[in-house]
Amino acid sequence: MRKSKNYYLTDTEFEVMEKIWQFEDGIRQCSLLELFLQEGKEWKRQTLNTFLSRLEEKGLVERKDHIVRPLCSKEELGHCQTQRIIDSLYDGKLSNLVLAFSEAGDLSDKEAERLLEMIRQKKK
Repeated sequence: MRKSKNYYLTDTEFEVMEKIWQFEDGIRQCSLLELFLQEGKEWKRQTLNTFLSRLEEKGLVERKDHIVRPLCSKEELGHCQTQRIIDSLYDGKLSNLVLAFSEAGDLSDKEAERLLEMIRQKKK
């Protein structure tokens, strides 16, 4: 994935990416527009172009010969977005994020055990 300054996606940009990820080898822009029209989104060609331009600027897609290709997987984007949150809210430390969840009571005993097991495996 290309380095990007802004990994934040609007809900609609993420929706466009969800469609693009279904076609790793790329999808024609007109076919992509047709998918949204079939879902009841009455977008014009320019509306889709605007979203694609934003995604291009963020380094997430490339367009060549009217074919749109993803430059990252959903997992890669998720990792980058998660790291951004950890960096900005938890001083760049995953442990601070986990601590915040555990103190808020959002971490079940089962999840805590699973995390501990994952940490043990990682240390090996």
